[in-house]
Amino acid sequence: KPRLMEAEADLEKVLVIDDRDTPLTLADERIEKAIRENHARLVIIDPVQAFLGVDVDMNRANEVRPIFRSLGDIAQDTGCAIVLIGHLNKAAGTQSTYRGLGSIDITAAVRRLLFIGKLKDSPTTRVLIHEKSSLAPLGQSLAFSLGDEKGFSWIGAYDITADELLAGTDTAKTESKTVQAEALILELLADGRKMPS
Repeated sequence: KPRLMEAEADLEKVLVIDDRDTPLTLADERIEKAIRENHARLVIIDPVQAFLGVDVDMNRANEVRPIFRSLGDIAQDTGCAIVLIGHLNKAAGTQSTYRGLGSIDITAAVRRLLFIGKLKDSPTTRVLIHEKSSLAPLGQSLAFSLGDEKGFSWIGAYDITADELLAGTDTAKTESKTVQAEALILELLADGRKMPS
C-alpha cells in the first residue's frame, strides 16, 4: 500500500484478502467471493508463484493448467481482470516466452503476456512490452520512469522487443525503426558517394 498511498490512490477501492491464518492459493474460493462481494474489476496477484499452493508443482503443466483455467472462468463470469505478476528465471539468452518461472503452460494459459523490464543504461526507466495477445493485436511498447522525486511518469512509445530488453540490448531507443533507417541512409550518403544497389 505505500506505493498506492504515494500515488494518491483511493484506498477505499483497494482490498487485500487477509491470509495470515489460512494461506491464500489461486484455487481458493475466497478470490471469487471477494470479487463478487466487492464488484471488483481488477485483481492483482503478486507473485503468482507464491499462490500456487504447497501441493502444486509449478513446473508440471497438468498441475498448473486447471488452476489457470479456473481463474480464467472466474474472470469471464465476473468481468474482472486478473493480473498475475510472475518472476523470471535466470536463463539468459532464452526467448522471452520461456523466461517465466514454472511450466511454459503458465505462459500458454494466459490471454495476454506483458513484460516490464529495466533499461540497462537508464536505471529509472522501465519498459512495458506486450508480448502475447490471444484476443487482439499486440499493443505498442511503452516506457515509464520511476524516480525518487517525480515517482511514476509516462515517457511514451518505445521501440524494443522483450528479447532485447531481457538481454540488455537496447539498440532501439525511442526512435522508430523507420527513423533509424532514415538516419543510417543519410549518414551513408552524406559524403556524396554513390552506393551500390
